[in-house]
Amino acid sequence: MKIALCAGALAAAVAAVASADTTVSLGNNSLVGGASNTYTFSLDGSMSDFVLDFDYVDGNSASWASDMIIQIIDPNGVNRYWGGTNVVPAGSTFVNFWSFDGSGSTASGHYNDSSNTGATLSGTGTWTFRIWNGWSSATNPCGYNNVVLQLKGSIVPAPGAVALLGLAGLVGRRRRA
Repeated sequence: MKIALCAGALAAAVAAVASADTTVSLGNNSLVGGASNTYTFSLDGSMSDFVLDFDYVDGNSASWASDMIIQIIDPNGVNRYWGGTNVVPAGSTFVNFWSFDGSGSTASGHYNDSSNTGATLSGTGTWTFRIWNGWSSATNPCGYNNVVLQLKGSIVPAPGAVALLGLAGLVGRRRRA
């Protein structure tokens, strides 16, 4: 009986977050010019906008915070990017520069922005997020730290990921019983 109640509560919780925004962390990144780090997440839904938040550490290599590129590829292969200078991610469509674009972003510090996606990004499965140092001449690494994207729309962890979390909770509960 308790398991049935827990399963029902889990189903209600999943239904309640079906239209929620999702936050993904791209961690701390130390990148020389043209280098990137890739992150993947199992997500479901569609994304219309996002909010970016990060801390920039100048590497003394003529790079700026606005040189950072965020690239997002949905499970259907729709590929978009924002920011950068002279690096263009292969097969990707440019959407916009950052609001802090240019020499005003040379200093280390906290930066944030919001942007629309420029097209529908949607699907169920593996979403790929890449962060780049988009100034190819940067010889010293720059830090793009505590990078967080709040994805807006109806995008949530994929049903399989949520089910695994729920199953882990039920198994843990059963062991304690």
